[in-house]
Amino acid sequence: MKKKTNQDVLKDYIDSVDGKITEQTKKTYTYISNNLPFSILTTQPTIIKKLKNLYPNPNTKALNLNMIIITRRANKEPTDALIKYRNSLRDDIIQLRKERMSEIKNNLPSYNNLLEELNQMEGLRYITNYLLMNYGFRNKELNLKYVDTIPEDKEDENYISLNKNKVILDINDFKTDKSYGNKTMEIKDKKFIKELKSLNFKDGVYIISKKNGDKLKPSTFNERILNISIQKLGEAKMFKILIAHLLDNKDFNKIEKLVKTRGTSMATILKSYNIYNNDENNEKNNLDE
Repeated sequence: MKKKTNQDVLKDYIDSVDGKITEQTKKTYTYISNNLPFSILTTQPTIIKKLKNLYPNPNTKALNLNMIIITRRANKEPTDALIKYRNSLRDDIIQLRKERMSEIKNNLPSYNNLLEELNQMEGLRYITNYLLMNYGFRNKELNLKYVDTIPEDKEDENYISLNKNKVILDINDFKTDKSYGNKTMEIKDKKFIKELKSLNFKDGVYIISKKNGDKLKPSTFNERILNISIQKLGEAKMFKILIAHLLDNKDFNKIEKLVKTRGTSMATILKSYNIYNNDENNEKNNLDE
């Protein structure tokens, strides 16, 4: 009989729950199963030993264990030692969280500090930082073309349009567009609408552009965003602060929304933008799939 791969084990689990998990959870579990350098069905002591050697971060160990435990159950494999080991990680996770919270307090401003500064802003700076803080946009998504009406033939452009009491964002050109496709959002925030109106953009101009309204080169555009961003933090640091705030408040629904608006996976967010994850290679891997 053919030996089951990790992908086979995961499929058994997904079939057993019959559509009771979200597509995003499936993606996260698939990411983990594809990257585990050992079989989920090996012995429990072996799994524990491998996880200890592979991942110094207790959060990463726990995340992998969660997937391993539930998929082994679906395959009627023992999990008692794995559960005991996962439970033993709780104190380490709490301690790490305290250490990382101290680090962010010392090196990065708090989310509330960013929010206070945002509320004092006007015009283009407000528009840009609002999108960074509420939608987790990368720089590329902010390269927006103002149009009176969103065109049907959208090409490789990102559009922003004012429609009575709401703003429509139609995002087609972003880092992971091949995987996630078009992103469309509506903003009804009164201040956002007011600040956009105040800029009096003409149809067809880029909101951050050359003096004649033409599109900037990527390198120039990225530099402009860095200078516009709150405290010149840039999009990656602002996103880390946002994720830390949401994790502290256990607001996983908002994180799920950011998965869609940023166009990235939950696994990437938890690995590359989670300040509580202090794996040595975290900064090297700070890249979306």
